[in-house]
Amino acid sequence: MKHADVKRVGARTKSLMFATASLVLAVATTGCGSECVDAFDCRNDNGPAPAGQQWTCAEETCETRPIQQLPEEDAGTEPDAGTEPDAGTEPDAGTEPDAGTDPDAGTGHPCESAAHDPVLGTLQLEAGFETAGSAPMPDDVLAVAVTPGPTHTVYAVRGFMHAEIHSLGIWPDLTPSSESLFDVLAPEDRGATSGIYPNGFLVYDAERLLAGYTKAGAVGTVSLFDIATPGNSSYVNSPGNMSAVAFTADATSAFLINSMGLSDVDGFGIYALVTSADPVASEQVASFPETAGGNGFSAVANNGISVFGFAAAPDYTNVAYAVAPSVVSAALSSGTPFALDAQHPLEVGSNFNAAATFGDGVVVKRGAYNATYEFVTTDVSRYALSEDATPGSVTIGERTPVLSFVDQCTYVTQMTHLGADLLVGIEDMNGERLVRIRTVQ
Repeated sequence: MKHADVKRVGARTKSLMFATASLVLAVATTGCGSECVDAFDCRNDNGPAPAGQQWTCAEETCETRPIQQLPEEDAGTEPDAGTEPDAGTEPDAGTEPDAGTDPDAGTGHPCESAAHDPVLGTLQLEAGFETAGSAPMPDDVLAVAVTPGPTHTVYAVRGFMHAEIHSLGIWPDLTPSSESLFDVLAPEDRGATSGIYPNGFLVYDAERLLAGYTKAGAVGTVSLFDIATPGNSSYVNSPGNMSAVAFTADATSAFLINSMGLSDVDGFGIYALVTSADPVASEQVASFPETAGGNGFSAVANNGISVFGFAAAPDYTNVAYAVAPSVVSAALSSGTPFALDAQHPLEVGSNFNAAATFGDGVVVKRGAYNATYEFVTTDVSRYALSEDATPGSVTIGERTPVLSFVDQCTYVTQMTHLGADLLVGIEDMNGERLVRIRTVQ
């Protein structure tokens, strides 16, 4: 186990929750003087495109072009995945509305005439699930995390080029604070006007919050905020940090980071920032196969079963595997990583660009990238997870749709959990909000 050796105490949301697994590869091949990496950069810098137009990043330059509706028969068939097959152009998952259309495009847009439910917009909630409250959300929220309760405090990463952790208040009566609790960017990166890419995760472990960001050149940092003792907060080198979860077993607590390294250990895999160690330590927990072309998404069910993923070459589709808690615990205690592809594959049946906890299971946001690298979502689906009688073995339930997309006028910007329930960020012509979804009892 190696001690984390980097300690320096101390927009729009539309997307960053679902930054693609190719972010690191894309920024590594983008010149320092480039105007953009993807369409999100153009929207962030220039605001919404004119009516009937959408932003695109062509040869690292922002341009507008007419909106192209994706034919229904094409949705979900595009092979492009969570990492970039073309060097220098990022299929930024979730950074634009889920399709080649923009709900903000203006007068005459087809979404203006679509019937919008005040809570779910045009999304369809499937049988077996119900909403359990909603709350407006600021439009610069990149990711949220919620304390376990019984009083649920909602924290958020807000801002783009200058990402900070804020409190949004107590669910569901959110009263966002304008005062920052912690700067996600390390001191040497603050004030940058380009080349900073906050990643779309915020994770809570009962004492701390973990966020992360990436810079051009495959450089990355995870930011560890100690809520009770801010002076114990730190920044740790973690290139390509893509997603993270909190894991606790016996006396060991750790953040498990899906990245290209942590502290002074490198390579695609799952890394543990062990917060129960004094000082905080780092080690590799899982290794990826040679077919891994980029990092992916992670979640831990309430029963401790983990799901970790990566983008698989040659088509860079995101894949995921379920891992029993005993397997993760053994890797943490022994210091010997397990091979992720030797675990239990999650049969998603398509590409996906987000994962989150939902009770004793996980949800994934399924779909495909279209020709302009915009992710076209088809559904948010849940997989129940349980341990079986064989030690280290996991049973994966059948796919159960939770939310279906009947059009692309409403989209899901982020997902996390609130206790045993799912909390989703939803955005459409009526603004952004957080919606709590639970299983019907």
